Amino acid sequence: MEINKNISNEGFVLVDKSVGKTSFDEVYVAKKKYHQKRIGHVGTLDPFANGLLILALSRYTKLFFLFDDFEKEYIARGVFGESRDTDDITGSIIQKYEDDSIPNQNDIENLLIEKFSGNIKQMPPIFSAKKVNGRRAYKIARSGDIPILKEADVFIKNIELLDYSYPYFTIKMSVSKGTYIRSIIRDIGSYFNIGAYTDKLTRTAIGDITLEDASKYDGRILGIRDLFKNIKYTQIENDKHKSMILNGNKDFLKYLDDEDIKSEESKYLFLFDEDDRFLAVVDNIEMTYAYVSVMPNL
Repeated sequence: MEINKNISNEGFVLVDKSVGKTSFDEVYVAKKKYHQKRIGHVGTLDPFANGLLILALSRYTKLFFLFDDFEKEYIARGVFGESRDTDDITGSIIQKYEDDSIPNQNDIENLLIEKFSGNIKQMPPIFSAKKVNGRRAYKIARSGDIPILKEADVFIKNIELLDYSYPYFTIKMSVSKGTYIRSIIRDIGSYFNIGAYTDKLTRTAIGDITLEDASKYDGRILGIRDLFKNIKYTQIENDKHKSMILNGNKDFLKYLDDEDIKSEESKYLFLFDEDDRFLAVVDNIEMTYAYVSVMPNL
């Protein structure tokens, strides 16, 4: 298989999604801007939310798994005193509460430490993309039924109260994949028996990639080494070896020197050609090696 030397407009793009747009809206705009039919994104942001959205163009849509272990950082504002069916500002009010049990700042800070730090169980919102018997929960909820959801195990690495002036409270948190910020805000209100919903939500980081980076790069298409600063990689110059890689031939792996791939600090080894074109990712699993993703010619 020959390498396509004319591959362009592929890689990653960092977007600062604005309030009111869907994540797909950003994908649609990018398809026109970068003249690409195949574009995906890392982690959906609801229309009422804003912040960092990572787009993948062309063959790079095969690389979403690289972000699976990345924590995501958010700043969210909650509103005490009401519960809403969507757990956010877009929903209908289902209950209002009296202001007779207003928590103070210490109450909230202590609750965050005791109940919302580390490994926790979380009930997703009924208006979510979780599947129940093959159907999306939000579609079941919109039809008038209540989806039966299961609690999920999630991890909250850091959480802190940034500001509090009843009924508004703002928290910053770093969480694992699959964590619903709306659920955290909702559950904080439930603990104080006064209800709460999310009215503002900003994603500020995915791993080490920040919202400020979206402004810094201003729509520039980024490669692997632009986005991942500390990866382990090697360059392949032998044409036969490059052809083997692009065909997913596992026999190539025996040509890798131990020092190339064995690393306690990096799960993956990235393979590039001599002109820095990305070829494949190799995973080191229990000292045996396997392709995770091969970037074949278009």
